[in-house]
Amino acid sequence: MSQVATCPPVLVDTAATPSIPGNRSVHPGWLTMEPGHDLTVHDPEDRTRFTAFMQLLKTAGALDRAAADLLADLDLTAGAFGALLELGAADPTGLAPSELARRLAVARRTATLYVDILARQGWADRRPHPADRRMVLASLTPVGKRLLEELGPAYKRRLAALLGDVTPLQAERMRQLLALVGTDAH
Repeated sequence: MSQVATCPPVLVDTAATPSIPGNRSVHPGWLTMEPGHDLTVHDPEDRTRFTAFMQLLKTAGALDRAAADLLADLDLTAGAFGALLELGAADPTGLAPSELARRLAVARRTATLYVDILARQGWADRRPHPADRRMVLASLTPVGKRLLEELGPAYKRRLAALLGDVTPLQAERMRQLLALVGTDAH
């Protein structure tokens, strides 16, 4: 099980953040911190992890932009394409948005947005859960299944090519290393 460092508690000084609507930061603690908290990373191990974190953010951003370009003809983001793949791999009854969110490591509202995008294209639909009418399940339509069968492999190859000269062995090692980083919300 991976260990993820947690941030110290934060105190929000609403007087110091008047330009933020409702005096709330985008994410709790991003714009404010405990008085006297030192931002400098002194521990060499923490500095190395922070440098790796920043490289990961830069790489993820670059890959996301490049994937958006590759998927532009489908009018999909990389996340929505991932949702398409997850729905394609799911049981024919479908997935609850919460389960799709867990599989994609995104917020539930983001998973719902992905299903909205796919539904607008006619590739996914929603229906009530057979055992719990309060729940909704998303699944691929026949058109969505056909899209995955006919174009899925080509798009997977295009997206895999974004890793450039990374060998299959290096790609597997990268996957293993990235799996050490927890994707659960903390």
